Amino acid sequence: MSCCSGGYCQFKFPEGPPLVDNPVTSLNANYQFLPYGTLLEQGEVIRIWKESGETETVVLEEKIPLVFDVNGPQARYGNQVLPWQLIALDSGFAYDDIMSWPEHPLFNPQATPVVLRYRHPIKLKPSLKMRWLKLLYRIRNL
Repeated sequence: MSCCSGGYCQFKFPEGPPLVDNPVTSLNANYQFLPYGTLLEQGEVIRIWKESGETETVVLEEKIPLVFDVNGPQARYGNQVLPWQLIALDSGFAYDDIMSWPEHPLFNPQATPVVLRYRHPIKLKPSLKMRWLKLLYRIRNL
């Protein structure tokens, strides 16, 4: 029996920028490990999503292809140090699964794993003055 038999988890994402392949654990995620790579490009405006269907629009700041050696995963280009515990937490993967991905049963040698780094746009919170003017405008237009 499926959890979707009642139609509860059959939701559709609203139209907008493309979505990443896998969900994140939090909409404030800064990193994501994608074990099978992605077609998304650096600098592209995309949406990250949670399994609940919530989305957040972010900018794909960096797409880092990985190689695995005896020391674990490394950035293919450059000597970039990556925060693997944070990547595992944001991606919803176990830290040990990422560190030993080539031994994982779902490993695909033809796919290049990547780490995506996101930049969240700054959201302005309305000031007290802005809220007050908005209220006055509504009262005026009654």
